Amino acid sequence: MAPPLVLGPDRIPPVTDPAQARRCPELAVLSAMTHGATHPERDRIYQALLAGLEDVDDDQATLYHDVVMAVLPEAARRHLEALMAKGVLDRCQSEFARKYASQGLAEGEATGEAKALLTVPTAHGFEVPAEVRDRVTGCADIDQLDTWIRRAATATSIDEVFA
Repeated sequence: MAPPLVLGPDRIPPVTDPAQARRCPELAVLSAMTHGATHPERDRIYQALLAGLEDVDDDQATLYHDVVMAVLPEAARRHLEALMAKGVLDRCQSEFARKYASQGLAEGEATGEAKALLTVPTAHGFEVPAEVRDRVTGCADIDQLDTWIRRAATATSIDEVFA
């Protein structure tokens, strides 16, 4: 019986060239998974990955994206998401498209902040009343949501968060 083949981080090259990522998107995926969190050229690794995903079909790109996002630490995931959002805006040709792309990104950010905000009090054992939940999910003001999240981190009651 042959010994198992083990592939460690030292055997996966950091793919920083978009052309290489387009030729072999699977290698770009492995590169991003292996080096995306710590490599000094992580932005170039992510840019190459995104370029490589442009040339595969949507289902495959979604799968590859999900695999990469599943293994990256939270800070690296956020960084990659920010690069992706910037890329969407950079590809918009008209002011009209940039406006609506920005609006969609802002709405997505508010939705994520609201979800995080509702998770924190629950994790502290507080019950979130329906009217508070509605207030939070209906809020599009990122600064207000950030204020509530900071309060939620140290609050001893749900009233302290939303006072």
